Amino acid sequence: MSDPKHPISTQQAAAVQATTGLLLMLSALTALAPLGTDIYLSAIPLMATDFNVVVHEVEISISYFLVGLSLGQLLGGPLSDRFGRRKLVVSGLGIFALSSLGIMLSDSLVQLWVLRFLQALGGGLAMVNSSAIIRDLSSGKAGAANLIRVMQVMMVAPLAAPIIGMLILQVSNWNTIFGFLLVYALILMLLFYKHLPETSPMKASGNLLANYFVVIRERRVWGFITSTCAAYAGLLGFITASPGVLMGYFGLSETVYPFVFGFNVAAMVLMSRVNLRLLSRFESRQLIALGQGMQLTASALMVMYILLVDQHSLYVLIPLTMLFMGSHSFVVANSISCTTELFPERAGTATALIAALGFLSGGLSGGIIGYFADGTPLPMVAMLFTACVIGISIRVLNAKTLPARE
Repeated sequence: MSDPKHPISTQQAAAVQATTGLLLMLSALTALAPLGTDIYLSAIPLMATDFNVVVHEVEISISYFLVGLSLGQLLGGPLSDRFGRRKLVVSGLGIFALSSLGIMLSDSLVQLWVLRFLQALGGGLAMVNSSAIIRDLSSGKAGAANLIRVMQVMMVAPLAAPIIGMLILQVSNWNTIFGFLLVYALILMLLFYKHLPETSPMKASGNLLANYFVVIRERRVWGFITSTCAAYAGLLGFITASPGVLMGYFGLSETVYPFVFGFNVAAMVLMSRVNLRLLSRFESRQLIALGQGMQLTASALMVMYILLVDQHSLYVLIPLTMLFMGSHSFVVANSISCTTELFPERAGTATALIAALGFLSGGLSGGIIGYFADGTPLPMVAMLFTACVIGISIRVLNAKTLPARE
């Protein structure tokens, strides 16, 4: 492989694109978000006890994490376009690792909130480069396919994370969960430092704000951004509310909860495989519409079930959440691919904007669900349905108002 400090040639890029090892590394990097969000869900009641606060106050740390993740990606995208992917990945992972160490040693709720924000800030700086690196090395349907391949492996993280957290709690305390994240980040930092060549053309000019204006002024991207935001509002809204719904309302134990939660992740992995196969026959825009249609159907059925049936059952609700969550990759992977295709020299900026706004939407939806929490699944499923309606409506309106030449 070439000198990691210098951009690779076209021939080398083709070779790197075909390397399974690189896709696995990018998957592991992208997994920082679901790992950081999900791994301590089972430990939240114990952390609340240690900090002498109510459970909801510890759950707020998830929202701080999502906000930090959004800001990190907003900063990291254009910075990587100017200065290179490799520097941002390594430095971001270093911030993530140091913050994880701080969380291990924290003894107050405020420290937890601040350090979770900083942890996510570093994670955002690093992980935003995954999609940008893929765009550096591939485009069109090949780029979309590579994104889906990365997401397939990455989706193991939200399935494994709650189980890893639960297993750690069986032998140690919640602090060790963040020790796991510390080691994970250090290993990734070493791998990317040694094996990642610089893939960015580093041709983007202008300051950070100017680069974002270039992306925002392109009207064709608005529908893709809104679709991604709606998908993340549903995904992260469910993740934030799931401990209260599954363990609080339905009474699942800390041991059983990760496995029931994992059904939804398994559905995401399966549906991403379907998405990858359908790419050979359909355009990415068609698959976005298909994914949104499935999410709308699932969320509408959940709302009707919760409102009309007195005795709620997981045997009905879980299959519907599996359909909703499984459709996530149809919307997100194809939306990101369509977005970066419009900005080959600002792939980092475009990726950062769409991902950051997506995670910000997720944090907002989690906050709204928490505000309207009434001890039932209704606020959660209502948020999922509302996000779908907004996402579909704006995408369709945007497509209809674009000039014919676009």
